Amino acid sequence: MSDSIEGQLSLVTVARRVITSTQVALEGTTTWLALTDADGKVTYEWAAAPSLRRHLARADVTEGADLAQRSVGTNGVGVALATRATTVVQGTDHLDERMHKLVCAASPVLHPVTRKLLGAVNVTCLAGEQNPHLKIALNMMVAGIQDSLTRLSRARHQRLLDAHLRVKAGTGAAVITLDRYTMIAEDGLGGLSLDREQLWHYVEEAGPFTREFVLPTGVRAQIVPVMPPKTSEGCSLVLSRLNVAGLARAAAKGSEGQRTSSPPLLSQLELAEREIIASVLRECGGNKSDAAERLRISRGTLYERIRRYGL
Repeated sequence: MSDSIEGQLSLVTVARRVITSTQVALEGTTTWLALTDADGKVTYEWAAAPSLRRHLARADVTEGADLAQRSVGTNGVGVALATRATTVVQGTDHLDERMHKLVCAASPVLHPVTRKLLGAVNVTCLAGEQNPHLKIALNMMVAGIQDSLTRLSRARHQRLLDAHLRVKAGTGAAVITLDRYTMIAEDGLGGLSLDREQLWHYVEEAGPFTREFVLPTGVRAQIVPVMPPKTSEGCSLVLSRLNVAGLARAAAKGSEGQRTSSPPLLSQLELAEREIIASVLRECGGNKSDAAERLRISRGTLYERIRRYGL
């Protein structure tokens, strides 16, 4: 799921609860409430009066309408999204003549952590029946939405931190915990420099049920989902201590394909693993994709094992 879609789903879920409570206070007024995505498309709308709904319909302002400035010119939502600031557009200030009898107040909605633009909320009324509580209603909705988004973000951060500490307590290896927006990493990763977006890309590329993969640097990462069984809600990566410690030395050699003339010394566990991999490769006729699937590891991990064990 993309960032924009995920953010919009979160906004719609949170905002509808807040807007619904505002609707109760505005019953009997001539008011229209709307929520848009970051592109200005109306994703939710409610009208307190049939007369206002009919007027908006004549102006093609209904659910699904595009209110971005590039599409309909000056209007409350379009200006709020473009400037990232609360905006009030009165009557003839609207570019579209069909909106000249409207007063529109709108505010952008920003993610409380990333400050990414998620969308906008809008309150509209007829110019001749301007609701004196227009700005108050708008400010209440924005405050309610931001408060709900902040609480959701804090809960997500706490979930990541709890997972990180739990995994860290069970291993002496380096651990990184992350999701699409946040990464928790410690000092002492042996000079390993990781970009969150790139690392999350590797996690997504590995697949939701993969439990181990190898980074391009040669570092082996064991995946521990924050909320099993999938990794979509985040995961902890337990990094191979040997590879992390030797990363700087490997980079200094400047050669990705160097091998020693003598095979490495293997533990009993590694010898057993080598035999299993060799056996599966034989059964699959050397087909590495089939072997990786049967072993329930990624192809990258299989290639790393083949290199390590000289298969």
